[in-house]
Amino acid sequence: LVLGALQEIALAYLRRDLGALPFWRLASAPVDYLRRRAEALEAGEVVGTEAVTGGGTLPGVVIPSAGVAVDGDVRAALRAWSTPVLARVDDGRTVCDLRAVDPADDAVLAAALRAACS
Repeated sequence: LVLGALQEIALAYLRRDLGALPFWRLASAPVDYLRRRAEALEAGEVVGTEAVTGGGTLPGVVIPSAGVAVDGDVRAALRAWSTPVLARVDDGRTVCDLRAVDPADDAVLAAALRAACS
């Protein structure tokens, strides 16, 4: 299974089909698209953010992004949700950057944020 998965990744790169790779799909999403997703969540204030690729993939590269922010530190409640959610705290607000969230998980994120803030 592992070798099959690695083969599919290598073949996607060879085909130059970066849309088949979740990392590149998320990394290349337009900020306007992320902002529309954040608005559709209706679960916090829409905020501009900056994402980093991490893992040494593209060191020092910052990607403009968008997400949602709620007042206070609700990370523990988000991590305890049935599908754990990872977030960061910035200036006393919990921020979820949508560049790191698969669009298929938007409903899960919205439910987790609403529950954490209630």
